[in-house]
Amino acid sequence: MRRSLVGELLAMAAISATILAGPVSAVVASPQTAAPVGKQLAELKGSDTLAGDAVGVSVAISGTTAIVGAPGYAKDAGRAYVYTGAAGHWDQVAELKGSDTVAGHFFGYSVAISGKTAVVSSPGYAKNAGRAYVFTDTAAGWKQVAELKGSDTAAGDYLGDSLAISGDIVVVGADGHRKNAGRAYVFTDMAAGWKQVAELRGSDTGAGDGFGYSVAVSDTTAVVGAPDHAKSSGRAYVFSDTAAGWKQGAELKGSDTAVDDGFGVSVAISGTTAIVGAPGFAKAAGRAYVFAKTGEVWHQASELKGTDTVASNDLGYTVAISGATAIAGAPGVAKDVGRAYAFTDTAAGWKQVAELKGSDTVAGDYFGYSVAVAGTTAIVGADGHAKSAGRAYVFGA
Repeated sequence: MRRSLVGELLAMAAISATILAGPVSAVVASPQTAAPVGKQLAELKGSDTLAGDAVGVSVAISGTTAIVGAPGYAKDAGRAYVYTGAAGHWDQVAELKGSDTVAGHFFGYSVAISGKTAVVSSPGYAKNAGRAYVFTDTAAGWKQVAELKGSDTAAGDYLGDSLAISGDIVVVGADGHRKNAGRAYVFTDMAAGWKQVAELRGSDTGAGDGFGYSVAVSDTTAVVGAPDHAKSSGRAYVFSDTAAGWKQGAELKGSDTAVDDGFGVSVAISGTTAIVGAPGFAKAAGRAYVFAKTGEVWHQASELKGTDTVASNDLGYTVAISGATAIAGAPGVAKDVGRAYAFTDTAAGWKQVAELKGSDTVAGDYFGYSVAVAGTTAIVGADGHAKSAGRAYVFGA
C-alpha cells in the first residue's frame, strides 16, 4: 500500500487504485466562519527550482506565511521555501536548508509552521534514521535553531516522514521504527532549547502498522495515523498532554472502513475537531472522516467525499482543517491532474463548498498531493507539475 523507501515516494508515478504514500503536513490556525471561496490568488515555485525538484510535495500555512517543501532539489538534498502574502501578492522571502543536509536526505519532505516557527524534515538523513530542523523568523531572517532526533531512532526509522507544530510543541512521526510498528516523538521548546518530552505509540499497534505515518497537533492534543493497522484498514490515535505526561485518549476508525482503505494515511486537527483520510476507500475513490470531541469522548461526526470523485481519485490522501473549514486532497482525479475539495461545518452538517484546481495543471501534476489551510486561505501542492519541478497554489476569498 505504501512505500518502504523515501526515494520510491518521489517517483511521482504511483497514484492509481493503490494508495500512494506521501507526507502529511499539518498546521493549526485560528477558527473561522467562512470557507475558502476557491479563487486562485497565487502560483508558487522556488526561485531556483528545476525539473525533478518536486516543489509542493509538502505545504503548510500559518496566517500570511506559507512554507513549501522541495525534497528533490540538488540530488535529493532538498530545500524548503518560505513565502509571505500581503496586498494580494505572495513573495518568496527565504530558502531553507538543514545545516548538515546533503544529497539523499530529502530535506523538505514534510513541513509545518506555527507563527514564526517552522519545522522541516529530512527523513533520508543517516541511512534513513531521519531528522527534523526547527527554524525561527528573526530580525535577520529565518534561522535554524534546533535539529531534532528521537531518543532511540536508528537507520530505517524515517523520522520526519510526518511532522506537525502548534505553538511550542512539535510532533514528528517515525513510521519505520521497530519493523514499521512506528513511533511519534513530542518535542517542546524549553529554556534550554528544544527537548523530547514523550515517545508515543498506539495501545495496540505492532510491526507493520506504520504508526506515525501521519501526525497532527493542536494545542496539547495530537493525532497519529497508523494506516497499515489491521490489514491496512487503518487507525488514528488521539493523545493529550496530561499532568502525568502524554496519554492516549482515543482510537479512531471510520464507521465503514475496511481492509486496504488506509484510514490514517492523513490526519489533521483543529481544537476539538479532527479529520482523517482513507484514500483507499471504495476502490480508491477515497473518503475523509470528521471526528468531534464531546466531553472526553471522540465520535465520528461526518464522512466526506467529493461531489464528483470516483475510483482511483484518492480523496483523503491529504487533509487539513482550520476551525470550521476542511480541505481534502484527491491527487488522482482526471488522470492525476488532481483536485482539492473544501468543506465547511454548517448548521446542517459538513458540506462541500468548493472544488479547487490549479489554473495550469495537467495530467500527472498530482494537484492535491499536499494541502493546508489557515483562516480563509488554502494552499495546495502539485509536485508533478512541469516534469516534477512542482508548484503550490494559493486560494482564498
